[in-house]
Amino acid sequence: MTTAPPRPSPGLSIAGTGSYLPEQRLDLAAEAARHPDADAERIRATGYRTIAAENTLYPGDMALVAAERALAAAGTKPQDIDLIAVTAIHRHGHQRLWSPASWLQSRLGATRALPFTVSQGCNAQLLVLDLAAGLLSGSSRRNALIVATDRFAASGFDRFTADYGIVYGDGAAAAVLTADTPAPRAPGWRVLTIHSVSDPELEGLHRLDEPAPETRALFGAEHDVRAAKKRYLAAHGTDSLREATRRAVREIRRALLPTGTDPALRHVVYPNLGLPLLQENYFPEFPGGADTSLWDFGATVGHLGSGDQIAGLDHLERHHTFAAGDRIVLLGAGAGFTWTGVLLERR
Repeated sequence: MTTAPPRPSPGLSIAGTGSYLPEQRLDLAAEAARHPDADAERIRATGYRTIAAENTLYPGDMALVAAERALAAAGTKPQDIDLIAVTAIHRHGHQRLWSPASWLQSRLGATRALPFTVSQGCNAQLLVLDLAAGLLSGSSRRNALIVATDRFAASGFDRFTADYGIVYGDGAAAAVLTADTPAPRAPGWRVLTIHSVSDPELEGLHRLDEPAPETRALFGAEHDVRAAKKRYLAAHGTDSLREATRRAVREIRRALLPTGTDPALRHVVYPNLGLPLLQENYFPEFPGGADTSLWDFGATVGHLGSGDQIAGLDHLERHHTFAAGDRIVLLGAGAGFTWTGVLLERR
């Protein structure tokens, strides 16, 4: 396991957030009933109530909606964006060499931005936030737009059975990061501390034993996350992932909350994993556990790829009232394996 010392991010703020979540919701119980008994039981055990499903807009289209909403919330013009990063874990609906970040740059008219399309699992958006904190500090580049977007509908990825303990939802989430003072009408969130942990020994959870040539028959197998996990856990033991996760989350908690508690902490935005995974690996490590989580929100949309944390923050912005000094922790985890924690304070 590798780690960097926790570091403050002087002057960096999340000036605005935006999201796109489709109105359609798939009822988990009804979807489980359509599967064989063993799969149906696993699906029901995840604890979700409904799953967000998009049948019209592709990831790029959803990203554009979320980005425009984030820019409006931040009071930032597209022409003032210096960096655009788009993260995803699934296909975009176009050729492999197509660049979603460049497409988004074009549609927004963000002519001076540098575009990046990032694939680093479900922690990608928070990893990009971590990197952007360094890129925007002490340079001429001052503003970044980070967007996560995924659609699992109408694809070879079975959102209900492809993984263990997780059901995947469709949607997009965006945030405007700025090293400048946010617009007066957008109080935003000051980034106090960022801490990332990497455990590359776990990358095998998503890798076959040997590389395979690209064939039509392989396309469906690429989406079978469970097969690779089953082989890895059979070889290394079922406790390996849980122990590594608890260790990483505990380290992040110590980095973000050195005293173990924080009276100003209002919420911890965890990944929208299934409830048993959260109860076993995440809730025990942070103050308040389930009570400070957004499980009530996550249980209605599913796991949004790399967008859970910013979508959760946007949900809080729209449905909760905050006072200056209130704090929120964003906690991400993704294939590789990496974990990132971000401590935010209301301006």
